[in-house]
Amino acid sequence: MNRFIILLLLGFSASVIADINGKVVVVTDGDTIRVLDANRVQHKIRLAGIDAPERGQPFGNASRKYLASLVAGKAVRIESTKKDRYGRVLGKVWVQPRDCPSCSKTLNANHAQILAGMAWRYLDYVKDLSPEDRGRYESAEAEARKRKRGLWREENAIPPWAWRRGQRNSSVNVAPANFQCGSKRYCREMTSCKEAIFYLRNCGLSRLDGDNDGLPCSSICR
Repeated sequence: MNRFIILLLLGFSASVIADINGKVVVVTDGDTIRVLDANRVQHKIRLAGIDAPERGQPFGNASRKYLASLVAGKAVRIESTKKDRYGRVLGKVWVQPRDCPSCSKTLNANHAQILAGMAWRYLDYVKDLSPEDRGRYESAEAEARKRKRGLWREENAIPPWAWRRGQRNSSVNVAPANFQCGSKRYCREMTSCKEAIFYLRNCGLSRLDGDNDGLPCSSICR
């Protein structure tokens, strides 16, 4: 085997992350945990495909507590293939269901957070999910909205990506009841500035705010 092929294979192997098995020792917030494996190595895990309320944001503490009730101190399996730019493992967290002590690790904590109304789908990163998970997470969020679970009890729930950008003080008000998150992804598909703002704030479509000025689609939101 020539040197080029060897280096290529080594590079590929380094980019693949094996499943991580361990115990949850810290629940940082509603989408981040720390797991200690059998070798006493601690891994920082970011739950893939979801975005939970920030600390200090409404339901931020509730989201962290709910995730803790699912995984804190428990054995988990992290299914992942990549890390984010901060070095965190992006993964799906599998844990034993609380109401089934005889079950194995069959509960997807990422999905459970969305279904309980404790996190949003993170649409900017759905491409990293399997088609099955995309559909399951979308259905879970729709169910949580319909049942007004968790953060959906608030009429104008602000997603964390908007909160991080200071959108809670925006002068533009959009009632979520007027629109629904769908398959739209681009400014050209928006029928109005209000719809574009709704997609930015409530559907995880941060790509609409290309210049990071807090408003989407400058062509229609002048």
